[in-house]
Amino acid sequence: MDNKLHQEAVKQAVKGKFHGHSTLRGKTVPRYPDSAEREFKRITNAYLRVLNEELKKELPGLMKELKRERENESRHDDSADFERRVREKFLKIAQRFEQREGNFGLAKRIEAIGKQTKNTSLREWKRAVKNTLGIDLFDGYYGDDFYERQITNWVGENAQMIKSIPSDAMREMQDIVLNGYREGKLLRDIQNEIQDAYGVNKRKAQMLARDQIATLNAQIAQAQQRDAGIQRYRWSTSHDARVRDCHKALDGKVFSWDSPPEMWYETKKNGKVMTGRRCHPGCDFACRCVAIPIFDIDTLNIPIKGDNGNE
Repeated sequence: MDNKLHQEAVKQAVKGKFHGHSTLRGKTVPRYPDSAEREFKRITNAYLRVLNEELKKELPGLMKELKRERENESRHDDSADFERRVREKFLKIAQRFEQREGNFGLAKRIEAIGKQTKNTSLREWKRAVKNTLGIDLFDGYYGDDFYERQITNWVGENAQMIKSIPSDAMREMQDIVLNGYREGKLLRDIQNEIQDAYGVNKRKAQMLARDQIATLNAQIAQAQQRDAGIQRYRWSTSHDARVRDCHKALDGKVFSWDSPPEMWYETKKNGKVMTGRRCHPGCDFACRCVAIPIFDIDTLNIPIKGDNGNE
């Protein structure tokens, strides 16, 4: 909204809260959408569990074949046949997984998480405006159209990323079996490597869930604040042991939406090294930091109740 009369009406409605100052720091710290992150992790776990169930159907038989191949030394010259059977087994796993994946409804589940994240962000934005400025936002303004671009792109990208994890895992496990066979590894070592590979990919999916919820939350918060005429924010970490030192150093500092701060990492030899990577809160990998808005009375452009005849 950029109507001059509207801006002036908003300015008159809230100027008492500024007590003669031009800026006012948000009085609430936006809550991170933990529930959406937990739900995303639950869904990725369930998705990978489908793969695990299909693996359990085929791998015992595959291990038995590998054992028979090892015991019958006279068949060592026929390794190509065994390797072909291994690839056929994993192709069968992939096909059955694909059939079950079609009934999983991954995209719809991710879309629901996106909307859950949006709802949390909107609730926190309304709370920040109410507690800081003492006014209520016009509910109808932040409809689905306002968030359509962020959520649509986010759902599509995340569906593709999650779908790639089982495919990558199956290729990795197939290589583990084939390389283990060629190198003469013990069966239990091959099985342990397969289990480790599954665990790594499961953790990868969980980290993806954390990272992507933070990213969407950050994108929505930035869109809300910029649309309201907010040009600067105060960085706030989650204030726990998981906060990175480079983010802890930014806590409480003020930055512009037009100029995100540069990240650094610390090494034993060189100390702090600037990375050249610039990020707003929530945009760095798996970042749970949030942006506390700094309201400027001269640029404030908030859709408050009473707009368009709504009370």
